[in-house]
Amino acid sequence: MICPRCLNEDPQYFYQIQDRYYCRKCIHYGHQETSIQLTYPNQNVDYHLQYELTKEQKRIAFQILKRYQKKKDTVVKSVTGSGKTEMIYPVIKYALNQGHKVCFTTPRKALTQELAMRIEKQFTGIKPVIVYGGHSKQVDGQFIICTTHQLFRYRHCFDLLILDEFDAFPYAGNNELQAMLKTSIKGHYVMMSATNQESDLLLKRRYHGHDLPVPKSIVVPDIFSYFMMMKLLKRYRASKKPALIFVPTIKDIKPVVKFLKVVGFKVYGVSSQTENIKHHLELLKENLYDALITTTILERGMTVKNIQVIVMKGAHPIYDCPTLVQIAGRVGRVVPFNEGEVIILSYFKTKEIRQCIKEIKALNA
Repeated sequence: MICPRCLNEDPQYFYQIQDRYYCRKCIHYGHQETSIQLTYPNQNVDYHLQYELTKEQKRIAFQILKRYQKKKDTVVKSVTGSGKTEMIYPVIKYALNQGHKVCFTTPRKALTQELAMRIEKQFTGIKPVIVYGGHSKQVDGQFIICTTHQLFRYRHCFDLLILDEFDAFPYAGNNELQAMLKTSIKGHYVMMSATNQESDLLLKRRYHGHDLPVPKSIVVPDIFSYFMMMKLLKRYRASKKPALIFVPTIKDIKPVVKFLKVVGFKVYGVSSQTENIKHHLELLKENLYDALITTTILERGMTVKNIQVIVMKGAHPIYDCPTLVQIAGRVGRVVPFNEGEVIILSYFKTKEIRQCIKEIKALNA
Protein backbone atom coordinates (compact mmCIF):
# COMPACT_ATOMS: atom_id res chain seq x y z
CA MET A 1 0.00 0.00 0.00
CA ILE A 2 1.18 3.55 -0.76
CA CYS A 3 -0.29 6.84 0.46
CA PRO A 4 -1.32 8.92 -2.59
CA ARG A 5 -0.52 12.16 -0.76
CA CYS A 6 2.81 11.71 1.08
CA LEU A 7 3.90 8.53 -0.76
CA ASN A 8 4.47 6.66 2.51
CA GLU A 9 4.80 2.87 2.08
CA ASP A 10 5.49 1.91 5.70
CA PRO A 11 2.56 -0.30 6.83
CA GLN A 12 2.86 0.79 10.48
CA TYR A 13 1.44 4.22 9.53
CA PHE A 14 -1.75 2.86 7.91
CA TYR A 15 -4.94 2.23 9.84
CA GLN A 16 -8.46 1.30 8.77
CA ILE A 17 -11.81 2.71 9.84
CA GLN A 18 -14.71 0.72 8.37
CA ASP A 19 -13.81 0.38 4.69
CA ARG A 20 -11.40 3.34 4.43
CA TYR A 21 -7.64 3.50 5.03
CA TYR A 22 -5.82 6.51 6.48
CA CYS A 23 -2.14 7.39 6.68
CA ARG A 24 -0.99 8.51 10.13
CA LYS A 25 2.15 10.04 8.67
CA CYS A 26 0.34 12.92 6.94
CA ILE A 27 -3.19 12.95 8.45
CA HIS A 28 -2.19 15.91 10.68
CA TYR A 29 -2.09 18.09 7.56
CA GLY A 30 -5.86 17.66 7.21
CA HIS A 31 -8.30 15.94 4.88
CA GLN A 32 -7.70 16.24 1.17
CA GLU A 33 -10.11 18.29 -0.89
CA THR A 34 -11.94 16.31 -3.58
CA SER A 35 -13.86 19.02 -5.44
CA ILE A 36 -10.95 20.93 -7.01
CA GLN A 37 -11.66 22.26 -10.50
CA LEU A 38 -8.85 21.21 -12.84
CA THR A 39 -9.53 23.16 -16.06
CA TYR A 40 -10.21 26.83 -16.75
CA PRO A 41 -11.03 28.84 -19.86
CA ASN A 42 -8.34 30.98 -21.47
CA GLN A 43 -7.83 34.26 -19.62
CA ASN A 44 -6.64 37.79 -20.39
CA VAL A 45 -4.01 38.04 -17.68
CA ASP A 46 -1.22 40.60 -17.64
CA TYR A 47 1.18 42.19 -15.16
CA HIS A 48 2.68 45.65 -14.76
CA LEU A 49 6.01 46.58 -13.19
CA GLN A 50 7.10 50.11 -12.34
CA TYR A 51 10.67 49.25 -13.31
CA GLU A 52 12.39 47.42 -16.15
CA LEU A 53 14.09 44.10 -15.70
CA THR A 54 17.82 43.93 -16.33
CA LYS A 55 19.23 42.17 -19.36
CA GLU A 56 20.14 39.13 -17.25
CA GLN A 57 16.72 39.02 -15.59
CA LYS A 58 15.07 39.09 -19.01
CA ARG A 59 17.36 36.29 -20.21
CA ILE A 60 16.47 34.04 -17.28
CA ALA A 61 12.75 34.88 -17.57
CA PHE A 62 12.81 33.98 -21.27
CA GLN A 63 14.58 30.68 -20.60
CA ILE A 64 12.08 29.74 -17.86
CA LEU A 65 9.18 30.41 -20.22
CA LYS A 66 10.74 28.45 -23.09
CA ARG A 67 11.50 25.47 -20.86
CA TYR A 68 7.88 25.39 -19.64
CA GLN A 69 6.61 25.57 -23.23
CA LYS A 70 8.87 22.61 -24.00
CA LYS A 71 7.40 20.75 -21.00
CA LYS A 72 10.60 20.87 -18.95
CA ASP A 73 11.05 21.31 -15.21
CA THR A 74 13.44 24.08 -14.15
CA VAL A 75 15.66 24.76 -11.14
CA VAL A 76 16.90 28.34 -10.82
CA LYS A 77 19.77 29.57 -8.66
CA SER A 78 19.48 33.32 -8.25
CA VAL A 79 21.51 35.29 -5.72
CA THR A 80 19.72 37.08 -2.89
CA GLY A 81 18.37 40.45 -3.97
CA SER A 82 18.46 39.60 -7.69
CA GLY A 83 14.71 40.00 -8.23
CA LYS A 84 13.93 36.37 -8.95
CA THR A 85 10.19 36.72 -8.26
CA GLU A 86 9.71 39.09 -11.20
CA MET A 87 11.53 36.65 -13.50
CA ILE A 88 8.71 34.17 -12.98
CA TYR A 89 5.97 36.56 -14.09
CA PRO A 90 6.19 35.83 -17.86
CA VAL A 91 5.67 32.08 -17.37
CA ILE A 92 2.80 32.72 -14.92
CA LYS A 93 1.14 35.04 -17.44
CA TYR A 94 1.59 32.52 -20.25
CA ALA A 95 0.26 29.58 -18.23
CA LEU A 96 -2.82 31.43 -16.95
CA ASN A 97 -3.67 32.72 -20.43
CA GLN A 98 -3.50 29.14 -21.69
CA GLY A 99 -6.10 28.13 -19.11
CA HIS A 100 -3.54 26.26 -17.03
CA LYS A 101 -3.78 25.98 -13.28
CA VAL A 102 -0.87 27.65 -11.45
CA CYS A 103 0.45 27.46 -7.90
CA PHE A 104 3.10 29.71 -6.34
CA THR A 105 4.16 28.18 -3.04
CA THR A 106 6.70 29.02 -0.33
CA PRO A 107 7.63 27.24 2.92
CA ARG A 108 6.75 30.07 5.32
CA LYS A 109 3.55 31.99 5.97
CA ALA A 110 5.28 35.38 6.12
CA LEU A 111 6.86 34.79 2.71
CA THR A 112 3.50 33.72 1.30
CA GLN A 113 1.76 36.83 2.65
CA GLU A 114 4.38 39.17 1.20
CA LEU A 115 4.32 37.37 -2.15
CA ALA A 116 0.52 37.55 -2.30
CA MET A 117 0.50 41.31 -1.69
CA ARG A 118 3.01 41.89 -4.48
CA ILE A 119 1.22 39.73 -7.03
CA GLU A 120 -2.21 41.18 -6.22
CA LYS A 121 -0.84 44.66 -6.97
CA GLN A 122 1.08 43.73 -10.10
CA PHE A 123 -1.24 41.30 -11.91
CA THR A 124 -4.48 42.16 -13.70
CA GLY A 125 -7.18 39.89 -15.10
CA ILE A 126 -6.85 37.33 -12.31
CA LYS A 127 -7.44 37.28 -8.57
CA PRO A 128 -5.17 34.79 -6.84
CA VAL A 129 -6.54 32.60 -4.06
CA ILE A 130 -4.37 32.88 -0.95
CA VAL A 131 -4.18 29.81 1.31
CA TYR A 132 -2.20 29.40 4.53
CA GLY A 133 -2.83 28.37 8.13
CA GLY A 134 -5.77 30.39 9.45
CA HIS A 135 -6.64 31.67 5.97
CA SER A 136 -8.34 28.84 4.10
CA LYS A 137 -12.04 29.61 3.65
CA GLN A 138 -11.55 29.65 -0.12
CA VAL A 139 -9.10 27.09 -1.47
CA ASP A 140 -9.98 26.70 -5.16
CA GLY A 141 -9.05 28.91 -8.09
CA GLN A 142 -6.95 29.02 -11.22
CA PHE A 143 -4.07 30.78 -9.46
CA ILE A 144 -3.20 29.57 -5.95
CA ILE A 145 -0.63 31.21 -3.67
CA CYS A 146 -0.04 29.03 -0.63
CA THR A 147 2.38 27.66 1.92
CA THR A 148 3.80 24.23 1.19
CA HIS A 149 1.80 22.88 4.16
CA GLN A 150 -1.42 23.56 2.23
CA LEU A 151 -0.49 21.43 -0.78
CA PHE A 152 -2.26 18.44 0.79
CA ARG A 153 -5.45 19.94 -0.68
CA TYR A 154 -4.34 19.66 -4.30
CA ARG A 155 -3.60 16.17 -5.66
CA HIS A 156 -2.50 16.02 -9.31
CA CYS A 157 -3.80 19.55 -9.70
CA PHE A 158 -1.28 22.07 -11.06
CA ASP A 159 -0.04 22.47 -14.62
CA LEU A 160 2.63 24.85 -13.31
CA LEU A 161 3.95 24.85 -9.76
CA ILE A 162 6.52 27.42 -8.64
CA LEU A 163 8.36 26.80 -5.38
CA ASP A 164 10.38 29.71 -4.01
CA GLU A 165 13.02 29.26 -1.29
CA PHE A 166 12.94 25.46 -1.50
CA ASP A 167 15.96 25.32 0.80
CA ALA A 168 14.02 27.00 3.64
CA PHE A 169 12.64 25.48 6.83
CA PRO A 170 10.24 23.71 7.19
CA TYR A 171 10.19 22.40 3.59
CA ALA A 172 13.87 21.48 3.42
CA GLY A 173 14.42 18.00 4.83
CA ASN A 174 10.69 17.32 5.32
CA ASN A 175 9.83 14.18 3.37
CA GLU A 176 6.07 14.58 3.82
CA LEU A 177 6.00 18.15 2.47
CA GLN A 178 8.23 17.19 -0.44
CA ALA A 179 5.99 14.25 -1.30
CA MET A 180 2.84 16.39 -1.11
CA LEU A 181 4.42 18.91 -3.47
CA LYS A 182 5.33 16.14 -5.89
CA THR A 183 1.82 14.69 -5.90
CA SER A 184 0.21 18.12 -6.39
CA ILE A 185 1.90 18.56 -9.79
CA LYS A 186 0.32 17.19 -12.94
CA GLY A 187 2.49 19.30 -15.25
CA HIS A 188 5.85 20.91 -14.52
CA TYR A 189 7.64 22.91 -11.84
CA VAL A 190 10.00 25.83 -11.41
CA MET A 191 12.04 25.76 -8.19
CA MET A 192 14.07 28.76 -7.03
CA SER A 193 16.65 29.42 -4.36
CA ALA A 194 19.77 31.45 -3.68
CA THR A 195 21.77 28.61 -2.15
CA ASN A 196 21.19 25.43 -4.16
CA GLN A 197 24.35 23.90 -5.62
CA GLU A 198 22.85 22.47 -8.83
CA SER A 199 20.60 24.38 -11.20
CA ASP A 200 19.42 24.61 -14.79
CA LEU A 201 19.67 28.42 -14.83
CA LEU A 202 21.97 30.73 -12.85
CA LEU A 203 21.75 34.47 -12.13
CA LYS A 204 24.88 35.67 -10.32
CA ARG A 205 24.25 39.42 -10.13
CA ARG A 206 21.76 41.52 -8.21
CA TYR A 207 19.41 43.73 -10.19
CA HIS A 208 21.52 46.83 -9.40
CA GLY A 209 24.71 45.15 -10.61
CA HIS A 210 26.72 45.58 -7.40
CA ASP A 211 28.57 42.81 -5.60
CA LEU A 212 27.06 40.74 -2.82
CA PRO A 213 28.36 41.80 0.62
CA VAL A 214 31.17 39.51 1.76
CA PRO A 215 30.89 38.66 5.47
CA LYS A 216 33.75 39.55 7.80
CA SER A 217 34.57 36.87 10.36
CA ILE A 218 35.85 38.10 13.73
CA VAL A 219 37.12 35.45 16.14
CA VAL A 220 36.28 36.50 19.68
CA PRO A 221 35.24 34.62 22.86
CA ASP A 222 31.47 34.66 23.35
CA ILE A 223 31.74 36.71 26.54
CA PHE A 224 33.61 39.50 24.71
CA SER A 225 31.34 39.36 21.67
CA TYR A 226 28.79 41.47 23.57
CA PHE A 227 31.25 44.35 23.77
CA MET A 228 32.18 43.97 20.10
CA MET A 229 28.47 44.01 19.24
CA MET A 230 27.98 47.16 21.33
CA LYS A 231 30.91 48.88 19.60
CA LEU A 232 29.54 48.04 16.15
CA LEU A 233 26.03 49.12 17.08
CA LYS A 234 27.26 52.49 18.37
CA ARG A 235 28.87 53.13 15.00
CA TYR A 236 25.74 52.12 13.11
CA ARG A 237 23.53 54.29 15.30
CA ALA A 238 25.79 57.32 14.77
CA SER A 239 25.32 56.88 11.01
CA LYS A 240 21.57 56.21 11.35
CA LYS A 241 21.98 52.71 9.99
CA PRO A 242 19.51 50.10 11.32
CA ALA A 243 20.85 46.69 12.28
CA LEU A 244 19.77 43.08 12.49
CA ILE A 245 21.50 41.05 15.19
CA PHE A 246 21.09 37.31 14.60
CA VAL A 247 21.23 34.86 17.49
CA PRO A 248 21.00 31.07 17.12
CA THR A 249 18.08 30.28 19.45
CA ILE A 250 15.04 31.93 20.99
CA LYS A 251 16.56 31.70 24.47
CA ASP A 252 19.54 33.78 23.25
CA ILE A 253 17.29 36.76 22.48
CA LYS A 254 16.48 37.86 26.03
CA PRO A 255 20.05 38.33 27.35
CA VAL A 256 21.12 40.27 24.26
CA VAL A 257 18.05 42.53 24.45
CA LYS A 258 18.59 43.08 28.17
CA PHE A 259 22.28 43.96 27.72
CA LEU A 260 21.67 46.40 24.88
CA LYS A 261 18.83 48.15 26.69
CA VAL A 262 21.00 48.57 29.80
CA VAL A 263 23.69 50.31 27.73
CA GLY A 264 21.15 52.62 26.11
CA PHE A 265 20.04 51.10 22.81
CA LYS A 266 16.48 50.91 21.51
CA VAL A 267 16.05 47.26 20.56
CA TYR A 268 13.41 44.54 20.32
CA GLY A 269 13.59 40.76 20.03
CA VAL A 270 11.64 38.77 17.42
CA SER A 271 11.28 35.07 16.69
CA SER A 272 8.74 32.58 15.36
CA GLN A 273 6.78 33.21 18.58
CA THR A 274 6.45 36.96 17.94
CA GLU A 275 3.12 38.28 16.71
CA ASN A 276 3.17 40.91 13.97
CA ILE A 277 6.87 40.83 13.12
CA LYS A 278 6.07 43.10 10.18
CA HIS A 279 5.09 45.89 12.62
CA HIS A 280 8.48 45.71 14.33
CA LEU A 281 10.25 45.73 10.98
CA GLU A 282 8.41 48.94 10.11
CA LEU A 283 9.58 50.51 13.38
CA LEU A 284 13.14 49.50 12.50
CA LYS A 285 12.79 51.08 9.06
CA GLU A 286 11.60 54.31 10.71
CA ASN A 287 14.67 54.31 13.02
CA LEU A 288 12.46 53.88 16.10
CA TYR A 289 14.62 50.86 16.92
CA ASP A 290 18.39 50.82 16.67
CA ALA A 291 18.28 47.08 16.02
CA LEU A 292 16.15 43.97 16.03
CA ILE A 293 17.51 40.90 17.78
CA THR A 294 16.28 37.94 15.77
CA THR A 295 16.54 34.23 15.17
CA THR A 296 16.86 32.95 11.61
CA ILE A 297 13.16 33.78 11.14
CA LEU A 298 14.41 36.94 9.36
CA GLU A 299 17.12 35.25 7.29
CA ARG A 300 15.00 35.71 4.15
CA GLY A 301 11.89 37.37 2.75
CA MET A 302 12.51 40.88 4.11
CA THR A 303 14.22 44.05 2.91
CA VAL A 304 15.30 47.06 5.00
CA LYS A 305 17.28 49.78 3.28
CA ASN A 306 20.78 50.50 4.60
CA ILE A 307 20.60 47.52 6.98
CA GLN A 308 23.73 46.20 8.73
CA VAL A 309 24.02 42.65 10.06
CA ILE A 310 25.75 41.14 13.08
CA VAL A 311 25.74 37.37 13.68
CA MET A 312 26.27 36.35 17.31
CA LYS A 313 27.66 32.91 18.29
CA GLY A 314 28.52 32.29 14.65
CA ALA A 315 30.01 28.86 15.42
CA HIS A 316 26.58 27.48 16.37
CA PRO A 317 25.49 24.51 14.17
CA ILE A 318 22.38 26.36 12.99
CA TYR A 319 24.64 28.65 10.96
CA ASP A 320 25.40 26.39 8.02
CA CYS A 321 26.65 27.85 4.75
CA PRO A 322 23.21 28.33 3.09
CA THR A 323 21.85 30.06 6.20
CA LEU A 324 24.83 32.42 6.38
CA VAL A 325 24.50 33.21 2.66
CA GLN A 326 20.84 34.10 3.19
CA ILE A 327 21.66 36.24 6.25
CA ALA A 328 24.38 38.09 4.34
CA GLY A 329 21.86 38.66 1.56
CA ARG A 330 19.84 41.01 3.78
CA VAL A 331 22.51 43.67 3.23
CA GLY A 332 22.88 45.94 0.20
CA ARG A 333 19.58 45.11 -1.45
CA VAL A 334 18.32 48.66 -2.04
CA VAL A 335 19.89 51.38 -4.21
CA PRO A 336 21.68 53.63 -3.27
CA PHE A 337 22.45 51.60 -0.12
CA ASN A 338 23.98 48.73 -2.06
CA GLU A 339 26.85 48.22 0.38
CA GLY A 340 26.98 47.40 4.07
CA GLU A 341 28.53 45.21 6.72
CA VAL A 342 27.95 41.58 7.60
CA ILE A 343 29.93 40.77 10.75
CA ILE A 344 30.11 37.20 12.08
CA LEU A 345 31.28 36.95 15.69
CA SER A 346 32.40 33.48 16.79
CA TYR A 347 34.93 31.82 19.07
CA PHE A 348 36.43 30.10 16.03
CA LYS A 349 36.05 30.31 12.26
CA THR A 350 33.99 27.29 11.27
CA LYS A 351 34.07 25.39 8.00
CA GLU A 352 30.60 26.78 7.25
CA ILE A 353 31.76 30.38 7.74
CA ARG A 354 34.75 29.81 5.45
CA GLN A 355 32.55 28.15 2.83
CA CYS A 356 30.03 31.01 2.94
CA ILE A 357 32.75 33.61 2.36
CA LYS A 358 34.27 31.51 -0.44
CA GLU A 359 30.91 31.03 -2.17
CA ILE A 360 29.98 34.73 -2.07
CA LYS A 361 33.40 35.74 -3.41
CA ALA A 362 32.97 33.23 -6.25
CA LEU A 363 29.58 34.70 -7.15
CA ASN A 364 31.11 38.18 -7.20
CA ALA A 365 33.99 37.11 -9.46
